[in-house]
Amino acid sequence: MPRIALATSTAIMRKAASIGAAFLFAVFAVLCLSKARLIGDGMEYLTMAQGFVAHASPELRQSDVDAIRAMPPGALARGGLPPQLLADTYRRVAHDTPIDGGYARARDGSVHAIHFWLYSLLAAPFYAVVTLLGKNPFMALVALNLAILAAGACCLRAWLPGTRLPELGLAALLGPLYYTVWIGPEVMAGVCVLLATLAALRRDPALAVLLAGLGASQNPSIAGLIPASAAYVLLLRRFPATALFPPRERGAQRWRAILLVTAGVVLAALPFVHNQALFGMPSIISRYYFDLALVTPDRLFSFLFDLNQGLVIGLPGLLSCAAIVALRLDPVRRRAWLLHLGLAILLMLGMALPTLAATNWNSGALYLSRYAYWTSMPILAVCLAGLVRLDARTRVLALVLAIVLQGLAGWQAYRGRTPAFIAQGRLASWVLDHAPQLYNPDPEIFLERERRSDGIMDYDDVVIHSGPDGPTKLMRFWSNPRDGDLCEPGMQLAADGVVTLASGWRYYNAPLRCEPATPGLRIVVGPSMPPILERGWSSIEGGAVWTDGPRSTLRIAIPQGRRVRYLGLDGRYVEGVRASRLRVNGIDLGEQVLGRGPLALPAAAAGAALLEITLEHRLPARPANAPDQRALGFFLRGVLVEFEP
Repeated sequence: MPRIALATSTAIMRKAASIGAAFLFAVFAVLCLSKARLIGDGMEYLTMAQGFVAHASPELRQSDVDAIRAMPPGALARGGLPPQLLADTYRRVAHDTPIDGGYARARDGSVHAIHFWLYSLLAAPFYAVVTLLGKNPFMALVALNLAILAAGACCLRAWLPGTRLPELGLAALLGPLYYTVWIGPEVMAGVCVLLATLAALRRDPALAVLLAGLGASQNPSIAGLIPASAAYVLLLRRFPATALFPPRERGAQRWRAILLVTAGVVLAALPFVHNQALFGMPSIISRYYFDLALVTPDRLFSFLFDLNQGLVIGLPGLLSCAAIVALRLDPVRRRAWLLHLGLAILLMLGMALPTLAATNWNSGALYLSRYAYWTSMPILAVCLAGLVRLDARTRVLALVLAIVLQGLAGWQAYRGRTPAFIAQGRLASWVLDHAPQLYNPDPEIFLERERRSDGIMDYDDVVIHSGPDGPTKLMRFWSNPRDGDLCEPGMQLAADGVVTLASGWRYYNAPLRCEPATPGLRIVVGPSMPPILERGWSSIEGGAVWTDGPRSTLRIAIPQGRRVRYLGLDGRYVEGVRASRLRVNGIDLGEQVLGRGPLALPAAAAGAALLEITLEHRLPARPANAPDQRALGFFLRGVLVEFEP
């Protein structure tokens, strides 16, 4: 009788836990649906869903603009959807500019969103129902996120025997809790990465490839899981004792594997084929919204440790879960598990590296970078695989500790009604107030959160953080002399803690001071500039001029009695050109990335009365416009020559 009573009590508790979990999910779903609104690239995904419902195509047509304009005013207001903004964007792209506001004109003249359409195709049934009911249209995309999250939970229950509330709670807490309301495929990407990693761990590489391809259709770097799955198979053949799961039964699975792998590869390749067919290039987003020069150690550090949106700061519950599993597993399993944790970290970094090139690094971050959320899922998958092997008390402890830590992370990031990505978090604010030299974030993060607006950076921007006792930090581009009126004319800003990032942006950290200006020569490209341009230059365009051809020369006269300490060339490269071979008065300074900061001149050139500066580009780029036959390299905005005191 006691055993029967115990079994009955256990069954009742499990039933109650299931009911409680369902209730929590229902409450979460209602809250998410009530918060649905235009955010991020939501307009693109919404209009593509509209297109699929209206004419079975992701193309944006005038009829789609009219259909959205005709939605009930209450629904438009609830979703924060400005129909006139969409109408103006459509008109500009269709008739004026080839790309604007997330839309581009295809080679046949039609207008399309720059993001791939699969996520919107999945949302189309939800969109049809929501619009039929006259509700906020963005509820359709949030409903899709909830459906994907529910499907992921079902897979976890089926794939990890013994999965209970702690594991499901962790899977929901570490990312989807923030991004289910995000109008975009972040939840889809996160669930695909999580399940693809689990499928590989369960020794089902074909399914892992399919899920990786599905995720890669919206975030291409997830495609890296496809070769990783094959490599994992080879690893287990060489070291079978390291596997976390037993081998799967071998049956008539050959055709299943072929179909799944083929489908995964096709899904991963489809966006590139689509872009090539429509726009004549494999990826229009990479062309206009990615910059490989941004892939730097600074960006990687920001991805991991930024005080506002870094992975370590935003997901402390993931780290605590990994620590608990590592401490509580038995020694034999621990060694194999730690190996897999190391592999998961490598997978995360491998997927993260391409995202570092994104020009909108801060935009839309909700408590942590959206890239950090879905790229961290391999670590969560390995943690869940280890957690289900521990006792119930330890698993509950892992969930409770994660809830506490994530609560603290959310509290420090939450700043009232202001969107999280345009406000400094509490931790970042405290450091900026009291120890600004310890936090030199990616420039976009600092600018948008200080100005409390999501905008475009300009080389002339000057951004100042003020603490309780006055300014503590100033950011400006290295060639920008402005100081935000902190110094009087004839004086220049100075600080003991000056940090120049690889991008060319420079931080001045308190204590800030003003000192007599360093003598120098600043030449801004324009109609009134002195005649410094020799051979190899195009005509002046506004406030800059392109190099034209493999070799371009500048000649700058130096005032008598002055010695040059630094030479700076301000500007940017054309796409496809990353550096210049620089010669000054015949002295070869090697390959240099210009525009990122001033260069120290060798002593042989420092005392010359005339600087002859030659820029060489072995493979200058031809513009896409056929009549334009220039061979472009560097777009010069100005020259800065700093003299010795």
